[in-house]
Amino acid sequence: MTEKLLLYLVKEIARETDLMEQHKITPIAKNLVDNRQNILSNLKAIGRSGNLETIIAAEKFLVENDIKDHANSKSMFSSLNDALEELRAVETHVEMVSDPKEYQRVNKTNAQHKMRDTRDLPKDGARHAFRSHDTRLGNLDRGRVDDHEKAIIQARRHNIRIAEKRYIERQEKTLGRELEEQPAPDRARHEDPSQDSLQN
Repeated sequence: MTEKLLLYLVKEIARETDLMEQHKITPIAKNLVDNRQNILSNLKAIGRSGNLETIIAAEKFLVENDIKDHANSKSMFSSLNDALEELRAVETHVEMVSDPKEYQRVNKTNAQHKMRDTRDLPKDGARHAFRSHDTRLGNLDRGRVDDHEKAIIQARRHNIRIAEKRYIERQEKTLGRELEEQPAPDRARHEDPSQDSLQN
């Protein structure tokens, strides 16, 4: 009995593969491929722009669209809503990091050694959100998606990493003068290469 069940599963999986191959050559499937190529090109252009706000706005739109059109389970809704909250947190921090006086509050909140990177910059809520979302997209990339979807996911991850670098540059610009004026022993006390692998 169990052997028949396994044989049936093998047969149906083989049939699914055959049907998927047939579907690829249909006009609708070809249109879908063309559309995804256009999305990919657009995402790459957004990444090349290096504009932090544009990258975050694009990723936020994609997450909102997934919630509206593609979420089909409680766990998926939960994960996407978490992603949306993190991206909103990034937007808030982007506004704060542009205001040196306002960002000093964030800097002081993250003053503990474990909350600093090798440049003595705070690993604040935005930094954590970037890493969390990158991991989330990486998990999607390991799912059962086609090559075109994988390419889009990889472009999104690349853009998130660019956004994180641009955010760190703004941290450096906002806090740089204070860090330069800080006595050397104080800077050394914060340095710990094991705390953050991102060097750029």
